[in-house]
Amino acid sequence: MGHWCEPDKLMGYCVALYFVKLLVFDKVSRLGSTDPLAGFAAVTANLVVAFYFAKRGFENVARII
Repeated sequence: MGHWCEPDKLMGYCVALYFVKLLVFDKVSRLGSTDPLAGFAAVTANLVVAFYFAKRGFENVARII
């Protein structure tokens, strides 16, 4: 528990790297050819954020029970 290689943290790292590629490499430096930040990128960001909030909420409810 608390290791960097837990599945939820790995998922967060992968999404963070994907967004760094989208924002820094493709949008800021204009070296890539990724579509605008919509569609899959927006859905993925929402799912990951919702996962982290839901996970913490379930942990708190389990601690109370």
